[in-house]
Amino acid sequence: MSKPRPLYVFQIALLLGIICWSSNSVLAHSWLDCSNMVGSTCKGFPLGYPSRSNPDINTLYTYLIENRRPTAPVCQPGRQTAFIKPSTSTQFPPARVMPGQSLHLTWQANGHLNENRPTVVEIHWAGGKPGRLLHTRSELGPKTLLATMGFASAKNCDNPANPNTWCHGQFKIPAGTKAGTYQVVWWWKFDQNPVGEEYSTCFEVVVQTQRNGNILYQGLE
Repeated sequence: MSKPRPLYVFQIALLLGIICWSSNSVLAHSWLDCSNMVGSTCKGFPLGYPSRSNPDINTLYTYLIENRRPTAPVCQPGRQTAFIKPSTSTQFPPARVMPGQSLHLTWQANGHLNENRPTVVEIHWAGGKPGRLLHTRSELGPKTLLATMGFASAKNCDNPANPNTWCHGQFKIPAGTKAGTYQVVWWWKFDQNPVGEEYSTCFEVVVQTQRNGNILYQGLE
């Protein structure tokens, strides 16, 4: 008759199982890197962008919204809660466009290119007039939606074999948009977690006209 195994053997086995499960689980993280790619040069950056050269960018810039909470801030608290003045942002300036112009967005797949379970990015704004802000998730909807695009696939990413490949999307600032500074929200609906898992990056777009190329900082609502 074999001896019963000590309790610590089962505890070690349980611990190893938890470690293996954790290593195989999907942990999403991504953010918008460039809000206005022109050729091979980024001409616009999100709010509070720390740069890819910052080794802590994953910790600093990943903003997760869990459980689809209606009151969750759409922008990362503390880092993206307010506009920066375009005139003071020299290293990472905001995107500048004309009404009716398209913006080319770029981000990295960060290991989440999955053709079998594609995910979606939505682009939202309050629109109407300069300075309007979206504050909480409950405000996002058909009226604020500017565009929808795939997050990562062979169609919109440079090298699907590379887990950190660059991916692309485009949206257009509506013709007739008044000159001024606008808040725009990049909203990734990862949602591999059944209760809800979404990520956002907020950026500003300075809309300018031929008669008014230098737009003054606009007050916010």
